[in-house]
Amino acid sequence: MMSMKDKVVEILQRENYTFAQLADYLHMTPDGLTHELNNKTLEIRNLEAISKILKVPLYSFFRIPGQQAFDHQQKPYYVNQLWTGEDDSKTRNQLIEEINLLKQIIALKENQLAKL
Repeated sequence: MMSMKDKVVEILQRENYTFAQLADYLHMTPDGLTHELNNKTLEIRNLEAISKILKVPLYSFFRIPGQQAFDHQQKPYYVNQLWTGEDDSKTRNQLIEEINLLKQIIALKENQLAKL
């Protein structure tokens, strides 16, 4: 099973951030952040900040693997899923649903840009 730090680092890499950048953002050292992640002593405000920067729901840090927590069609904001690893078992329909979700997110962002 992947550690919390490994999962965070995986998402950071997808988002083109480093663990050191995340630690700096939280005003911590990389070693201090690693220690708090490993010992599950990270302050909730820092956990919320990580949730925001990684675009993962806060509850995903407490989620039981394999448990569906919400309907992606109803909440199209979060696209990174902290609890998932490489999953080749997705069906064609699931992939189409994910593509549609991403299209919704793009449309929302385009609307935000148009208002600026």
